[in-house]
Amino acid sequence: MNIEITKREQQHNADLFGGRLHENKPISGHVYSNLLYWAHVEAPEDGEFGMHPHENIEILTFIFEGGLEHFDTATNVWTPLPAGGVQHIQAGKGLSHSEKYKKGSRAFQIWFDPDFEKASIKNPYYKDFQADSFEWVKEGTFEVKAYAGQNAPIKTDAPGISAMRYKIKKGKHEFNFQADSFYSLYLMSGKINIAENKIHTDTFARITDTDTITIDALENSDLFILKSPVNVDYKLASG
Repeated sequence: MNIEITKREQQHNADLFGGRLHENKPISGHVYSNLLYWAHVEAPEDGEFGMHPHENIEILTFIFEGGLEHFDTATNVWTPLPAGGVQHIQAGKGLSHSEKYKKGSRAFQIWFDPDFEKASIKNPYYKDFQADSFEWVKEGTFEVKAYAGQNAPIKTDAPGISAMRYKIKKGKHEFNFQADSFYSLYLMSGKINIAENKIHTDTFARITDTDTITIDALENSDLFILKSPVNVDYKLASG
């Protein structure tokens, strides 16, 4: 098993708009798989990203707390997305959008490379998935909420993607992985131990080359896991 751990203070951290928003970025610059970017967004105050363009990329925005209002040139309306929802954008030929985060919001925004050559000839697509699109399901020793993937509401153009959130009670838990995939873990709250590595809240871990791991939860914990392929059959924009 290969595991790489990045603590919050080792991630790229930035205060935006005079501190109205804060981002810590587990993925920014050093990309891998078909992942391009990952930001954990917190809003100490209301904060807005003004209109800006995107082409080709695919974006998932997970709203865990607070809420978001979104405007883009594919829909031409402001759309609210409260806590629990997920926004899915396929930029395709190109769109511009703006986002307003409410005070107290917490979110992930993750960008994917779905194959830019194919995406560049597609019309842009936007869809909100409300909180009731997803449910917690008991699975073995933990609860899981499936956002994206084969048996989940969201299907990405980027291949090999699944996004899951786990409620883990204190104790040891077995997870089945696939050795030909990356597993990108973000600990949203709690403390866990993986292969003698103690992981605290807001720590990011990337795991490969294993088909099973044991997670020892040192306290009740909330864990987000994104699965992505080690290899794809198209040229990645990141080279």
